[in-house]
Amino acid sequence: MTKSSAFRLQRRTLAGLTIGLAALAIAACSGTNSTTSGANALPAHVPLGSELSTTSYSYQFVTVNDPASSTFTRVLGIDDLGEVVGYYGSGTPSDPSHGFSSSEPYTKFKTLNFPLAVNTVATSLSNTRIVAGYFEDNSTGHHTFGFMRNRGVWTYYKDFKTPKGPESVNELLGVNDSDIAVGFYKDSYGNDIPYELASGHYLALHPPGAVTAMATGINQPGDITGVETLASGLTEGWLLRNGTYSQFLYPGASSTQAFAINHSAVVVGSYVDSAGTHGFILTKPGNPSGQSWQSIDEPNAVGTTVVTSINDHDAISGWYVDSSGNTDGFVATIQ
Repeated sequence: MTKSSAFRLQRRTLAGLTIGLAALAIAACSGTNSTTSGANALPAHVPLGSELSTTSYSYQFVTVNDPASSTFTRVLGIDDLGEVVGYYGSGTPSDPSHGFSSSEPYTKFKTLNFPLAVNTVATSLSNTRIVAGYFEDNSTGHHTFGFMRNRGVWTYYKDFKTPKGPESVNELLGVNDSDIAVGFYKDSYGNDIPYELASGHYLALHPPGAVTAMATGINQPGDITGVETLASGLTEGWLLRNGTYSQFLYPGASSTQAFAINHSAVVVGSYVDSAGTHGFILTKPGNPSGQSWQSIDEPNAVGTTVVTSINDHDAISGWYVDSSGNTDGFVATIQ
């Protein structure tokens, strides 16, 4: 794999998982309207129901673009105070990725770059101000490592089972208030292997039937959500709660990707249908008789909306593609 192709792989996970976060591919408010989990328990495959929501959240959208880039910003995480993290820059050699954080009204942005990194992506933050993410180093081979930033101190992470050699991949995609993170590494066959990281210990996760999978979000009770691809090629979301794995597809979708989960176990992500890529909110997942889905499209989006995070007040963050082909971040709060 070349360096440029590794950059392009970012477009698979938090890039929207059209999407491939395998290595790094790796904006000024302008919008309107717009603790360890029970991961080691025996899994059970519990397919989820397909009820669409009859009572939907009503949201007010605000575009959030880092002024350092006029064409590419993605908001990937939001905490309970409305602070967000994400990155700008598409991750190409001419447009490297830089992490950022910002608070309401999203007019000031703080750059978050791992020291000496080629690219940095901030994927999530906790209510205890821990930022998680991943970066590509500047050494020969350009490895990708997960990181956590705690009160200005950066620590990088690499699962010991990661194959040695150039362009190794580890990414942290979610973190909770107990500093427990989730992510994945890439094995020697090129498959993504999800894990939970707690106190420096890595616990492998095993969504049933997955050929390749990522753990993308974790809440304070320890529920974990993620994305998996089956042998059939189908991509679907999964949830690990109380030792039981559940898998789900948005009704009528060709693929579904889950990215985050809040304290109330509300899951967000994106799905693909014949009209494009849309965000979703899934309430009461794992409860076929009570769960419901809501589709989310940013009002200014043209064909693509991805919901990347939800806080405990049900505010959401994400990104969309506008009519000019630019990638814009957003925050949406309940009206």
